[in-house]
Amino acid sequence: MTRFMSTIEGKIDAKGRVSVPAVFRSAILAQNGSAAGPHSIFIYPSFTEMTIEGGGVSLSQHYNQMVDRLDPFTEEYEALASVLFGDSHTLTFDSDGRVSLPEALLHHAQIDKAVCFVGMGSKFRIWNPEAYADYRAKARARALEDRSLLKSLSVPPPGGSSQ
Repeated sequence: MTRFMSTIEGKIDAKGRVSVPAVFRSAILAQNGSAAGPHSIFIYPSFTEMTIEGGGVSLSQHYNQMVDRLDPFTEEYEALASVLFGDSHTLTFDSDGRVSLPEALLHHAQIDKAVCFVGMGSKFRIWNPEAYADYRAKARARALEDRSLLKSLSVPPPGGSSQ
């Protein structure tokens, strides 16, 4: 699977459009394959941060499958389905690779004129650049603390054995 990688800053134009970075568009096209809407992204407000999260058709399908596993008559299903799908959008690229981000999502992420696209592997985030700088500093400190969680499944650690 093609992954979302890199951190790329951009601007919102006078008509409210933002250019999705070419490397992100390529990842989206690769993930979407021949699925419906190969030139579109699925976006929604993050549950955990003041940012917009998104991806291609595969991310949308993955979330559909996760929600579909829940009992549709429970409060958990109702809350998750309402928030995830009720607040999400599918945006189609224009001929220049731009999308118009909905006002509600811009407000959620406190984005005004500038954006920062951040790859997260299977998904990406769109941040206010200043908010991302603060988040990144905290995330780097946390990653340093949690680095022992990154263990290879097939390669023994340097100087160690595979058993």
